[in-house]
Amino acid sequence: MQTRSKNNSLDTLEVHQFKSNFFIGNNNTFKLFNPKSYSKRDVKSNNINIIHFERPPVIIPKSLFKKDNLKKYVSTNYKLSKASNIAYDETNDKLIYIVYERQNILESLFNKENFEFRSINYFTTLYEYLLPLKKKDDLSIYINLRANLFDLIIFKKNEFFYFNTFNKNNKEEFLYYLLYVLKNFEADINTSKIIFLGKFEEFKDYYECARSYAEVIFEKNKSETKNIIKHESPFFLNSLV
Repeated sequence: MQTRSKNNSLDTLEVHQFKSNFFIGNNNTFKLFNPKSYSKRDVKSNNINIIHFERPPVIIPKSLFKKDNLKKYVSTNYKLSKASNIAYDETNDKLIYIVYERQNILESLFNKENFEFRSINYFTTLYEYLLPLKKKDDLSIYINLRANLFDLIIFKKNEFFYFNTFNKNNKEEFLYYLLYVLKNFEADINTSKIIFLGKFEEFKDYYECARSYAEVIFEKNKSETKNIIKHESPFFLNSLV
């Protein structure tokens, strides 16, 4: 069980849904969750957030968004799964829509038990977390390191500019994609800052690798954290977003 340092209300419960794993937690604890053998004791809240991580989302500007095109948006990135449906989130600033494929395992379970809940994509929570942060540089480059992936998010001044998710099997592959993006956007490697979301023991080699090419900064937990349980996106395990 993972202890989580958060500023959220104690009655708020988060459930993180990945392709095969589920995690449930609040301010005090975080643990693996099995929908097939769950107990009502696991869900002691009327305020539940289901955060979906199954596949990377597609970001659509408000001016281009059409609800009838949801499948088209997602199918341009990957083949749709038969057991999934397409959902979308609108950001609080109403500037972009986040379109994503999700499995409705938890939604079906919680509806059956008459639990109240909200479903949201993981990028939506990252966006809402990052948007109000003070950004002094021309390009603010944020990285959310995950088990076999990483999310790269760029703000230009205070406006959202770029998002993508890349596979990574090792630090060399990570560095290749990072430098590729920086080169494409003509970022000055000598003055650019890479802002990692959290600082975790399992990613220390990646931090050192990035530090060879740019200044490295850590957002939220600046002291190194060692996770007790294996979560596919440690920032969500350790920080409220």
